[in-house]
Amino acid sequence: MTAAVQTHRVCIAGASGRMGQMLVDAVRASGDCVLAGALDIPASPAIGLDAGAFGGQATGVAITADLVAGLSGSQVLIDFTRPEGTMAHLRACVQQGVNLVIGTTGFTEAQKAEIAEASKSIAIMMAPNMSVAPATCLRAG
Repeated sequence: MTAAVQTHRVCIAGASGRMGQMLVDAVRASGDCVLAGALDIPASPAIGLDAGAFGGQATGVAITADLVAGLSGSQVLIDFTRPEGTMAHLRACVQQGVNLVIGTTGFTEAQKAEIAEASKSIAIMMAPNMSVAPATCLRAG
C-alpha cells in the first residue's frame, strides 16, 4: 500500500520574471506541489497570460496583479521580488492565512521587524541570499 502524497498549493510572486519562471517550472516538476496562483505587478505585459507560457507549458493559472485572487486557494507564497512588493505580499498573506517563503534581499530594519511580527500569525521562511557564488566573487577589486 502506498501512502498518499500531500499536495502543496503554491503561488509565485513575480511569476513573469527570470526567477519567477524558474519557480513556476520547479513547482510544475515537483511531485508534491501544484501551482495555485501567479502574481506580477499591474504594469506587467504578462498579466492575463498563462504562468507557464514563457516555458511553453500551459499551467491553467493566469498571472494576475490581484493579490486576493492570486493567493486564493494557495497555502504558500514564494516571493523573490523587491522589498516593497514583498511587504505588500506579506500583509496580504497575513490577512489570508497564507504561509510565505521570502528570498528577497534589501530589507530595512523596520521591514525585518514587520516580517518578524507577521511570523507570529503565519509560517515564514526567510532566506534572502540564495547565491552559491564563492566568497571571492563578493569582494571589491
